[in-house]
Amino acid sequence: MKLFLRSHLSLFFITFLQGIFVFCYYWFLGFQELDHLFYVFMIQIISICLYLVYRWIQDAKLYRWVQEHQNGELYVPSLGKSVLGESLYDRQRIIAQSYENKLHKVQSDLNERITFINQWVHQMKTPLSVIHLMIQDHDEELFQHIRKELYRLEDGLKTVLYSSRLSLFEKDYSIEKVPLQSFIDEIIMENKRLFIQYKIFPKKLFSEETLFVYSDKKWLQFAIGQIISNAAKYSANKSDTLIFRIEKHGQCILLEIQDFGVGIPSQDIRRVFDPYFTGRNGRLFHESTGMGLYLIKEIMSKLQHEIKLESEVGQGTTFKIYFSEYAAE
Repeated sequence: MKLFLRSHLSLFFITFLQGIFVFCYYWFLGFQELDHLFYVFMIQIISICLYLVYRWIQDAKLYRWVQEHQNGELYVPSLGKSVLGESLYDRQRIIAQSYENKLHKVQSDLNERITFINQWVHQMKTPLSVIHLMIQDHDEELFQHIRKELYRLEDGLKTVLYSSRLSLFEKDYSIEKVPLQSFIDEIIMENKRLFIQYKIFPKKLFSEETLFVYSDKKWLQFAIGQIISNAAKYSANKSDTLIFRIEKHGQCILLEIQDFGVGIPSQDIRRVFDPYFTGRNGRLFHESTGMGLYLIKEIMSKLQHEIKLESEVGQGTTFKIYFSEYAAE
């Protein structure tokens, strides 16, 4: 109603001026009986009021829609029977249909791209596996370098694969009860080649009580794998220890992964989870893509696990993952 009245203020103003003009005109012509003048004036006011009532009946839905639907939704209801309402309704339907068509096309293109990336990554894994088999019986320094580069290739392929799937996370996750200690043991075994290459010895500080958390194993495994990969790369030739600590922390289960590598400069800590941010360490070591920690943060957010990072230059880095939903045996 307020919008309707504001849109017709000019009509009220013109009607008022017209009334004053008619009143003055008849007054100067000698028709000085106020009853007649007010009668003419009231007829004019009543006519305008009837016109506004008619316009309100015709356009009420239009004004309500303009005031109440400001969130950009594509659905457009009937906007009344007036010429303006029907024309605007038809126009909005065309625009909404155009947006929906574009949205479907973008979604279709995205799905095709993700499918292509998934197929490409899986095709690339085959030759990498063949190369691993070809060099598995050779321990010379040359083959050690080859294994290191193969690991970098595999790590890069995983990053590409999971970053492409992240936009469809809601369709590709399954929450289950995960025994955290044995789950970390599996991840350590999966990364044993990495530990051997970088001469890192994992140290486990687990609670004696078996602890279970609720999460998606596949996504959580990738995220923890990225943390381990970073820890190994930035601890090489500086420290040979990587600590895994699991304990109860208030109402949560805390998983700590602590390395004693180069650490992260304080000015970079607040930005390390930003996409494509490599920081000072990325420039020094030339191995950072700036996507690993970003993916970790996004995955933890979608899994509703809190993650924190503590680091000091020259002392190392600690990742803390808090699982709010857990069980114990």
